[in-house]
Amino acid sequence: MSAAFLFPGQLSEWVGMGRDFYDADGDARSLFASTSARCGRDLARLMFEGPAEELGENLAAQAAVFLVSTLAARALVAAGVRPCATAGYSLGNYAAIVACGAISYEEALDVLIAVWRETEARQIRGAMGAVIGARREVVEAVCETLRQSRRPVWIGNVNASTQFVLTGTPEGVASALDELRPRAISVLPLKMSWPIHSERMRPVAEAIAPRIEGLSTIRDPAVPYYGPEGHVVKSGEEVRRILGTGFCFPTLWKDAFEAMVADGHRLLLEVGPGEMLCRMARWIDRSAHCHTAGTTATVRAAVDIVAGR
Repeated sequence: MSAAFLFPGQLSEWVGMGRDFYDADGDARSLFASTSARCGRDLARLMFEGPAEELGENLAAQAAVFLVSTLAARALVAAGVRPCATAGYSLGNYAAIVACGAISYEEALDVLIAVWRETEARQIRGAMGAVIGARREVVEAVCETLRQSRRPVWIGNVNASTQFVLTGTPEGVASALDELRPRAISVLPLKMSWPIHSERMRPVAEAIAPRIEGLSTIRDPAVPYYGPEGHVVKSGEEVRRILGTGFCFPTLWKDAFEAMVADGHRLLLEVGPGEMLCRMARWIDRSAHCHTAGTTATVRAAVDIVAGR
Protein backbone atom coordinates (compact mmCIF):
# COMPACT_ATOMS: atom_id res chain seq x y z
CA MET A 1 0.00 0.00 0.00
CA SER A 2 1.25 3.49 -0.79
CA ALA A 3 0.24 7.15 -0.93
CA ALA A 4 2.02 10.45 -1.40
CA PHE A 5 3.17 11.92 1.92
CA LEU A 6 2.80 15.69 2.38
CA PHE A 7 4.46 17.29 5.40
CA PRO A 8 3.19 20.55 6.97
CA GLY A 9 5.21 23.53 8.10
CA GLN A 10 5.47 25.85 11.08
CA LEU A 11 2.22 27.29 12.51
CA SER A 12 0.57 23.86 12.31
CA GLU A 13 1.70 23.14 15.89
CA TRP A 14 -0.90 22.92 18.68
CA VAL A 15 -0.76 22.18 22.39
CA GLY A 16 -1.48 18.48 22.93
CA MET A 17 -0.06 17.24 19.65
CA GLY A 18 2.06 14.12 19.74
CA ARG A 19 0.76 12.91 23.09
CA ASP A 20 -0.95 9.89 21.53
CA PHE A 21 2.24 8.77 19.79
CA TYR A 22 4.21 9.28 23.02
CA ASP A 23 1.78 7.23 25.11
CA ALA A 24 1.47 4.41 22.57
CA ASP A 25 5.05 3.65 21.65
CA GLY A 26 8.35 3.32 23.50
CA ASP A 27 10.30 4.16 20.33
CA ALA A 28 8.33 7.40 20.08
CA ARG A 29 9.27 8.26 23.65
CA SER A 30 12.92 7.63 22.81
CA LEU A 31 12.71 9.97 19.82
CA PHE A 32 11.07 12.62 22.01
CA ALA A 33 13.95 12.32 24.47
CA SER A 34 16.75 12.45 21.90
CA THR A 35 15.14 15.34 20.01
CA SER A 36 14.66 17.29 23.24
CA ALA A 37 18.28 16.70 24.21
CA ARG A 38 19.58 17.96 20.87
CA CYS A 39 17.34 21.05 20.99
CA GLY A 40 17.79 21.88 24.65
CA ARG A 41 14.01 22.03 24.99
CA ASP A 42 11.64 19.82 26.99
CA LEU A 43 9.47 19.09 23.99
CA ALA A 44 7.14 16.71 25.80
CA ARG A 45 6.24 19.40 28.32
CA LEU A 46 5.88 22.15 25.72
CA MET A 47 3.84 20.01 23.35
CA PHE A 48 1.55 18.49 25.96
CA GLU A 49 1.16 21.40 28.38
CA GLY A 50 2.13 24.56 26.52
CA PRO A 51 1.55 27.38 26.91
CA ALA A 52 0.98 28.05 23.22
CA GLU A 53 3.33 31.04 23.28
CA GLU A 54 6.25 28.87 24.41
CA LEU A 55 5.44 26.12 21.93
CA GLY A 56 5.31 28.80 19.22
CA GLU A 57 8.94 29.84 19.82
CA ASN A 58 10.79 29.11 16.57
CA LEU A 59 13.03 26.24 17.66
CA ALA A 60 10.37 24.56 19.80
CA ALA A 61 7.70 24.84 17.12
CA GLN A 62 9.94 23.65 14.29
CA ALA A 63 11.37 20.71 16.22
CA ALA A 64 7.90 19.73 17.45
CA VAL A 65 6.33 19.74 13.98
CA PHE A 66 9.31 17.82 12.55
CA LEU A 67 9.10 15.28 15.38
CA VAL A 68 5.35 14.64 15.09
CA SER A 69 5.55 14.48 11.29
CA THR A 70 8.30 11.87 11.51
CA LEU A 71 6.41 9.84 14.11
CA ALA A 72 3.28 9.89 11.95
CA ALA A 73 5.27 8.79 8.90
CA ARG A 74 6.84 5.94 10.87
CA ALA A 75 3.42 4.87 12.16
CA LEU A 76 2.07 4.75 8.61
CA VAL A 77 5.01 2.68 7.40
CA ALA A 78 4.66 0.33 10.38
CA ALA A 79 1.00 -0.15 9.41
CA GLY A 80 1.95 -1.04 5.85
CA VAL A 81 1.55 2.31 4.05
CA ARG A 82 4.72 3.54 2.39
CA PRO A 83 5.28 6.84 0.58
CA CYS A 84 5.22 6.66 -3.21
CA ALA A 85 6.32 10.32 -3.21
CA THR A 86 7.03 13.04 -0.66
CA ALA A 87 6.80 16.83 -0.51
CA GLY A 88 7.17 19.34 2.30
CA TYR A 89 5.66 22.75 2.83
CA SER A 90 8.46 25.07 4.00
CA LEU A 91 9.67 23.50 7.29
CA GLY A 92 8.00 20.28 6.13
CA ASN A 93 10.87 19.72 3.72
CA TYR A 94 12.98 18.34 6.57
CA ALA A 95 10.46 15.55 7.20
CA ALA A 96 9.91 15.02 3.47
CA ILE A 97 13.63 14.57 2.87
CA VAL A 98 13.89 12.10 5.75
CA ALA A 99 10.83 10.16 4.57
CA CYS A 100 12.19 9.77 1.03
CA GLY A 101 15.39 8.28 2.47
CA ALA A 102 17.71 11.13 1.48
CA ILE A 103 19.04 11.99 4.98
CA SER A 104 18.85 10.68 8.52
CA TYR A 105 16.45 12.21 11.03
CA GLU A 106 19.36 13.17 13.27
CA GLU A 107 21.29 15.08 10.62
CA ALA A 108 18.16 16.83 9.36
CA LEU A 109 17.45 17.92 12.94
CA ASP A 110 21.02 19.19 13.26
CA VAL A 111 20.49 21.38 10.18
CA LEU A 112 17.20 22.70 11.60
CA ILE A 113 18.96 23.62 14.86
CA ALA A 114 21.89 25.21 13.00
CA VAL A 115 19.53 27.46 11.03
CA TRP A 116 17.84 28.52 14.27
CA ARG A 117 21.15 29.14 16.04
CA GLU A 118 22.66 31.24 13.25
CA THR A 119 19.47 33.23 12.67
CA GLU A 120 19.29 34.10 16.35
CA ALA A 121 23.03 34.83 16.57
CA ARG A 122 22.69 37.37 13.75
CA GLN A 123 19.48 38.77 15.25
CA ILE A 124 17.68 38.45 11.94
CA ARG A 125 14.13 39.57 12.48
CA GLY A 126 11.20 39.95 10.16
CA ALA A 127 7.57 39.19 9.62
CA MET A 128 5.23 37.16 7.43
CA GLY A 129 1.64 37.63 6.32
CA ALA A 130 -0.99 35.84 4.25
CA VAL A 131 -2.82 37.21 1.21
CA ILE A 132 -5.87 35.34 -0.09
CA GLY A 133 -7.81 36.17 -3.22
CA ALA A 134 -5.38 38.48 -5.05
CA ARG A 135 -3.72 37.96 -8.43
CA ARG A 136 -0.04 37.12 -8.35
CA GLU A 137 0.96 39.99 -10.65
CA VAL A 138 -0.75 42.44 -8.30
CA VAL A 139 1.07 41.03 -5.27
CA GLU A 140 4.41 41.03 -7.10
CA ALA A 141 3.95 44.64 -8.17
CA VAL A 142 3.18 45.81 -4.63
CA CYS A 143 6.23 43.99 -3.27
CA GLU A 144 8.49 45.44 -5.98
CA THR A 145 7.32 48.98 -5.25
CA LEU A 146 7.91 48.55 -1.54
CA ARG A 147 11.39 47.12 -2.08
CA GLN A 148 12.25 50.19 -4.15
CA SER A 149 11.12 52.35 -1.23
CA ARG A 150 13.40 50.41 1.14
CA ARG A 151 10.63 48.40 2.76
CA PRO A 152 11.78 44.90 1.71
CA VAL A 153 9.03 42.33 1.18
CA TRP A 154 8.75 39.32 -1.11
CA ILE A 155 6.39 36.46 -1.91
CA GLY A 156 7.71 33.70 0.33
CA ASN A 157 5.18 30.95 -0.41
CA VAL A 158 2.93 30.38 -3.41
CA ASN A 159 0.18 28.26 -1.91
CA ALA A 160 -2.33 28.47 -4.77
CA SER A 161 -2.99 30.69 -7.77
CA THR A 162 -4.47 33.42 -5.56
CA GLN A 163 -3.05 32.50 -2.15
CA PHE A 164 0.37 33.73 -0.99
CA VAL A 165 2.54 34.22 2.07
CA LEU A 166 4.59 37.41 2.19
CA THR A 167 7.93 37.66 3.96
CA GLY A 168 10.37 40.44 4.74
CA THR A 169 10.85 43.24 7.22
CA PRO A 170 8.00 44.03 9.61
CA GLU A 171 7.55 47.40 7.90
CA GLY A 172 7.55 45.87 4.44
CA VAL A 173 5.06 43.11 5.26
CA ALA A 174 2.72 45.48 7.13
CA SER A 175 2.78 47.96 4.25
CA ALA A 176 2.11 45.24 1.70
CA LEU A 177 -0.84 43.90 3.66
CA ASP A 178 -2.27 47.41 3.95
CA GLU A 179 -1.94 48.04 0.22
CA LEU A 180 -3.37 44.65 -0.76
CA ARG A 181 -6.29 44.68 1.67
CA PRO A 182 -8.69 46.42 -0.79
CA ARG A 183 -7.64 44.08 -3.62
CA ALA A 184 -7.85 40.74 -1.78
CA ILE A 185 -10.48 38.62 -0.09
CA SER A 186 -8.42 38.51 3.09
CA VAL A 187 -5.03 39.58 4.43
CA LEU A 188 -3.63 38.76 7.85
CA PRO A 189 -0.31 38.91 9.69
CA LEU A 190 1.18 35.58 10.76
CA LYS A 191 2.86 34.81 14.08
CA MET A 192 6.34 34.57 12.60
CA SER A 193 9.39 36.55 13.72
CA TRP A 194 11.78 35.51 10.92
CA PRO A 195 11.76 36.56 7.25
CA ILE A 196 11.87 32.92 6.09
CA HIS A 197 12.11 32.38 2.31
CA SER A 198 13.63 35.78 1.68
CA GLU A 199 17.02 37.20 0.77
CA ARG A 200 17.41 38.41 4.34
CA MET A 201 18.24 34.81 5.32
CA ARG A 202 21.33 34.62 3.07
CA PRO A 203 23.81 35.28 5.94
CA VAL A 204 22.44 32.15 7.62
CA ALA A 205 23.04 30.06 4.50
CA GLU A 206 26.63 31.30 4.39
CA ALA A 207 27.14 30.54 8.08
CA ILE A 208 25.90 26.94 7.92
CA ALA A 209 27.61 26.09 4.61
CA PRO A 210 30.44 24.09 6.28
CA ARG A 211 27.91 22.05 8.25
CA ILE A 212 25.90 21.36 5.08
CA GLU A 213 29.05 20.30 3.25
CA GLY A 214 29.88 17.89 6.09
CA LEU A 215 26.56 16.03 6.11
CA SER A 216 27.36 12.33 5.86
CA THR A 217 23.97 10.64 5.47
CA ILE A 218 22.85 12.47 2.28
CA ARG A 219 21.64 10.02 -0.37
CA ASP A 220 19.67 10.16 -3.60
CA PRO A 221 15.94 10.06 -2.77
CA ALA A 222 14.59 6.50 -2.76
CA VAL A 223 11.14 7.70 -3.91
CA PRO A 224 10.25 10.88 -5.83
CA TYR A 225 10.76 13.94 -3.65
CA TYR A 226 9.05 17.08 -4.93
CA GLY A 227 11.16 19.96 -3.69
CA PRO A 228 10.32 23.57 -2.87
CA GLU A 229 11.04 24.68 -6.43
CA GLY A 230 8.16 22.54 -7.68
CA HIS A 231 9.93 19.65 -9.40
CA VAL A 232 11.29 16.21 -8.58
CA VAL A 233 14.66 16.27 -6.82
CA LYS A 234 16.75 13.38 -8.13
CA SER A 235 20.17 13.62 -6.50
CA GLY A 236 21.62 13.78 -3.04
CA GLU A 237 23.61 16.86 -4.02
CA GLU A 238 20.41 18.67 -4.93
CA VAL A 239 19.01 17.67 -1.55
CA ARG A 240 22.15 19.10 0.06
CA ARG A 241 21.63 22.41 -1.77
CA ILE A 242 17.99 22.62 -0.66
CA LEU A 243 18.91 21.97 2.98
CA GLY A 244 21.55 24.68 2.84
CA THR A 245 19.68 27.42 0.99
CA GLY A 246 15.98 26.54 0.72
CA PHE A 247 15.04 28.98 3.48
CA CYS A 248 16.35 31.86 1.31
CA PHE A 249 14.00 31.21 -1.63
CA PRO A 250 10.23 30.96 -2.14
CA THR A 251 8.36 27.71 -1.56
CA LEU A 252 6.41 27.03 -4.75
CA TRP A 253 3.89 24.71 -3.12
CA LYS A 254 1.28 25.08 -5.89
CA ASP A 255 3.83 23.96 -8.49
CA ALA A 256 4.99 20.99 -6.40
CA PHE A 257 1.43 19.86 -5.71
CA GLU A 258 0.40 20.17 -9.35
CA ALA A 259 3.48 18.24 -10.45
CA MET A 260 2.65 15.40 -8.04
CA VAL A 261 -0.93 15.18 -9.31
CA ALA A 262 0.21 15.33 -12.95
CA ASP A 263 2.54 12.41 -12.23
CA GLY A 264 -0.40 10.35 -10.98
CA HIS A 265 -0.18 10.91 -7.22
CA ARG A 266 -3.85 11.62 -6.49
CA LEU A 267 -4.13 9.96 -3.08
CA LEU A 268 -2.23 12.12 -0.64
CA LEU A 269 -1.80 12.11 3.13
CA GLU A 270 -1.00 15.15 5.25
CA VAL A 271 1.53 13.50 7.55
CA GLY A 272 1.89 15.72 10.60
CA PRO A 273 -0.09 18.08 12.81
CA GLY A 274 -3.06 20.00 11.47
CA GLU A 275 -4.95 20.02 8.18
CA MET A 276 -3.49 23.06 6.43
CA LEU A 277 -2.25 21.16 3.38
CA CYS A 278 -5.53 19.33 2.87
CA ARG A 279 -7.30 22.69 2.86
CA MET A 280 -4.78 24.03 0.34
CA ALA A 281 -5.34 20.96 -1.84
CA ARG A 282 -8.93 22.06 -2.41
CA TRP A 283 -7.65 25.42 -3.65
CA ILE A 284 -5.23 23.82 -6.09
CA ASP A 285 -6.85 20.69 -7.57
CA ARG A 286 -10.11 19.20 -6.36
CA SER A 287 -9.48 16.00 -8.32
CA ALA A 288 -6.84 15.03 -5.77
CA HIS A 289 -7.85 13.38 -2.49
CA CYS A 290 -5.98 14.55 0.61
CA HIS A 291 -6.50 13.05 4.06
CA THR A 292 -4.98 13.98 7.41
CA ALA A 293 -2.62 11.57 9.17
CA GLY A 294 -1.12 13.41 12.10
CA THR A 295 -2.53 11.53 15.10
CA THR A 296 -2.79 7.85 15.94
CA ALA A 297 -6.52 7.98 15.13
CA THR A 298 -6.11 9.69 11.75
CA VAL A 299 -3.21 7.39 10.89
CA ARG A 300 -5.51 4.40 11.44
CA ALA A 301 -8.20 6.04 9.33
CA ALA A 302 -5.68 6.82 6.58
CA VAL A 303 -4.50 3.21 6.52
CA ASP A 304 -8.09 2.10 5.97
CA ILE A 305 -8.54 4.65 3.18
CA VAL A 306 -5.37 3.58 1.39
CA ALA A 307 -6.36 -0.08 1.78
CA GLY A 308 -9.79 0.67 0.33
CA ARG A 309 -11.61 -0.52 3.42
